[in-house]
Amino acid sequence: MEDNISKGLFGLNRKDVENYIADLKKDYEDELRKQNQELLAMKSENAKLNERLNQLLSSQRELDDAKRNISDVLFKAEQQAKQIVEDAKAKAIEERQEIDTLIESEKEKLIDAKIELAMLKDKAKDLITKFTDDITNLQ
Repeated sequence: MEDNISKGLFGLNRKDVENYIADLKKDYEDELRKQNQELLAMKSENAKLNERLNQLLSSQRELDDAKRNISDVLFKAEQQAKQIVEDAKAKAIEERQEIDTLIESEKEKLIDAKIELAMLKDKAKDLITKFTDDITNLQ
């Protein structure tokens, strides 16, 4: 600094001081302009990053909503499947009971039919015996 400024009769040379101050001012303004440009670039980059962040957050919310919806649907489907299985089991038990009742009823009918058939056989034997006796007596 002092190398560029010459000394005069009453101290430092006014022109050299003014030139030095002008150079300092120019350097300061250049540095300030450079920093302002960097600040603007950083603000622009920050705005882009904030926009990207907002997009990502929005996407995340959409994914969370979709995930929650899928989870709800799967839960409901599982509940419905369990209910269907329970209903099917209950219906199968009910139908099994109806079939068992029907089988018992048919067995009883079969037994009744066998008894009636046996009685009819006995009557037929009695009739045949009677007719045989009647024919024998007629001769």
